[in-house]
Amino acid sequence: MPTVLVVTQHAQRFRTLIEAEQLPSLQATYCETPEQAKPHTDNAEILFGAPDRIVPLLADCTHLRWLQSSWAGVKPLIDHGRDNYLLTGVKDIFGPPMSEYVLGWLLALERNVISRSINKWWDGTPEQGVAGKTVGIMGTGSIGEHVAASCRLFGMTTRGLNTSGSAAAAFDSCFGLHQLKDFANGLDYLVALLPDTASSDKLIDAELLAQLKHGAIVINAGRANCMVEKDLLKALQNGQLRHAVVDVFTEEPLPQDHPLWAVENLSITSHTSAPTRPEAIVTVFADNYRRYLDGRELNYQVDFTRGY
Repeated sequence: MPTVLVVTQHAQRFRTLIEAEQLPSLQATYCETPEQAKPHTDNAEILFGAPDRIVPLLADCTHLRWLQSSWAGVKPLIDHGRDNYLLTGVKDIFGPPMSEYVLGWLLALERNVISRSINKWWDGTPEQGVAGKTVGIMGTGSIGEHVAASCRLFGMTTRGLNTSGSAAAAFDSCFGLHQLKDFANGLDYLVALLPDTASSDKLIDAELLAQLKHGAIVINAGRANCMVEKDLLKALQNGQLRHAVVDVFTEEPLPQDHPLWAVENLSITSHTSAPTRPEAIVTVFADNYRRYLDGRELNYQVDFTRGY
């Protein structure tokens, strides 16, 4: 009978959802903070929750066998260094909201939705829209594939970037990291959906941005480490980029006095691109918990060496 320790700021909401699943042989303790969870680490065989709240507990969880992250990103757990347990992440639930975010911004910018909404004069100038444009998506996993499929529905050509250049569903072509310039060459839109790993560090720099079509749009809704901030700002200032939408930053919340807030052609969206829905997260955990009891392979296992 495995003992489960749940650590998340939404502990009571998770408790309600987990109990509704009627999971067999479940003995769970629910905590909002590491301090609350500390007395319950000795016997915990399974951990479930937010990586930043679980990291302070890892050294004390001597009987840990499986950890289910409630985040898509697991970098705090990878950086901790301990890897003698099974780590599972969250996939196949962020594709739809991320597609809404990416398409919403591209359509808003290309159809001048925001500027037209405040017009006080008649402007019959037609807009080009997104059809026929080429979008490059950095990251071809489940989220990237969903975004690419959505872009195709609007008539865009889709390019994908991944480690090896292997083909992925919904992408017209895929490129490896060694083909970065070819991937970026002539793109109308660049969308970054990468995890925070060493291989994704500082990929979006001045050299990459120079490959994009003049007046391109950049969206970063993955992780902050892939972006060289000063290069992005220069590209916005000199007109190489028409606009950028950034959802993630090295420091969050972004301080109110940070100079990025004053950049007119930069939109900041405060890490809201793909909200985490507790219902969906608990569904992933419940399915994996049943698999764990049955001795079956768990879904969304993380490779500690790759970081995802």
